[in-house]
Amino acid sequence: MRRTACLRRLGGSRAGEVRFGRFLRSEAVTAGEMVATAAVHTARAAKGRHVLAIQDTTELNFRTQAGKKRGFGTVGNGADLGLFLHPVIVADAENGGLIGLIEAIVLNRTERPSTHRKKRPVAEKESQRWLDGQKAACELLDTARRVTVITDREGDFYDDFAALRPPHVELLIRAGQDRALVGGGLLFDAADRLPAAARRSVEVPARPGRPARQAELVIGFGQVTIARPGYLPKTLPPGVTLSLVSAREIDPPPGETPICWRLLTTHAVDSLATARTMLGFYRRRWLIEQVFRTLKTQGLAIEESQVLDAATMGKLATAALIAAVRIMQLVMARDGGTGQRLADALDPAEEPLVEALVETLEGKTARQKNPHQKATLARFSWVVGRLGGWDGYVGHGYKPPGPKTMAYGLQRFDAIRHGWRLRNV
Repeated sequence: MRRTACLRRLGGSRAGEVRFGRFLRSEAVTAGEMVATAAVHTARAAKGRHVLAIQDTTELNFRTQAGKKRGFGTVGNGADLGLFLHPVIVADAENGGLIGLIEAIVLNRTERPSTHRKKRPVAEKESQRWLDGQKAACELLDTARRVTVITDREGDFYDDFAALRPPHVELLIRAGQDRALVGGGLLFDAADRLPAAARRSVEVPARPGRPARQAELVIGFGQVTIARPGYLPKTLPPGVTLSLVSAREIDPPPGETPICWRLLTTHAVDSLATARTMLGFYRRRWLIEQVFRTLKTQGLAIEESQVLDAATMGKLATAALIAAVRIMQLVMARDGGTGQRLADALDPAEEPLVEALVETLEGKTARQKNPHQKATLARFSWVVGRLGGWDGYVGHGYKPPGPKTMAYGLQRFDAIRHGWRLRNV
């Protein structure tokens, strides 16, 4: 995607680009309405399932366009212009399949607070987004059988654990602070002293400048009661009892920082099997990192957008985030490993359109046929991949469709669907 092409790709032409730009600038169009529409489908698909509500924050950095932008605050380094985007995505706890988006919060840091963070109530801090994400999961996923809200170290603060939650909602947070414990002692020391219950080998995904590798982890689990920090109001409980699961890497490669996960959870962890389940849930957090990659470098190139004002950029970022979640949903489902149904992505009433496209996209040989069962997400993923230019072959040097191919395929599918709906009105 070229630097000036973001809106044009969304609009399909110069005229479409202008129309889409006007749409985003309209006061009647809000990011909240976009998210609410996506959340309705997500909540419907989550009904009766145990789901993971994974939240995290990413920054959108526009340093190369600083002279053109209007109304933008700064990002993490305090100098470059940009926005923060904080989504909550939902995945199936059993198969890891991505279901959809339930919340997305846009933050524009235009002013620096005048008082220290410990002297401000949570509602006046940017950290309020973690509570807002948790609240959205509680309220919008009310028909799910169980919800586990997963948060990384940045979202580790006492208010999260002390907040009231419905009985079907649990928390799983990677500890980021060495908290004081009721009765004495500190959290990290308690985690490191947990008896070794088992060892487990896990694959550490590749990152820029670092190849993928295998890590040998020692697993421990127990229970702790964390103490209320002294600067918080006494209206909060003096302590919260939580399960603690630790996974520490032994013998890391030279130059590598050893993995050390200290997970706090409201789930009752009283067995090695449950501890392993919690570690498995936390590893699902990589899904949101993949969504961020698709939003930025691997698909939609949102940071290359030429949108000039912050308010319009917030709307575009929200629309692109919704698209990134759809794209990653299909990428993950492409081999059938998640076992998801078509209803996780589309209205079942649109299955005839999917089947009509299968007929036009299949070739004559067995290897050119759609190998997946009807009414499955994998079958739809095959269709979108083919629409995006994938040749349909897998293995023996052939690669499955990635985010960029799926992005283009979805653009074509949505245009076809629009025509199909008009025909069937």
